[in-house]
Amino acid sequence: MRTKLKILFSLLAVLIIILGFTVPVNLTGGWYQQFMPNLNGRSVQDIFFLDSLTGWGVTNATNQNNDT
Repeated sequence: MRTKLKILFSLLAVLIIILGFTVPVNLTGGWYQQFMPNLNGRSVQDIFFLDSLTGWGVTNATNQNNDT
């Protein structure tokens, strides 16, 4: 009985190890890297958020160019 239990435990351990290395896992969960846009030398002065998904950054106006 003990021999069968050892064999069963060994096979279970091997199965867990094999499945652990072969099953693809997507750890990012839909996230992707975002980069800061070119601010033309301006620094970010403050960041505002309306909720957990909507926000914006404010830069200093000392180096402002006409965007229009």
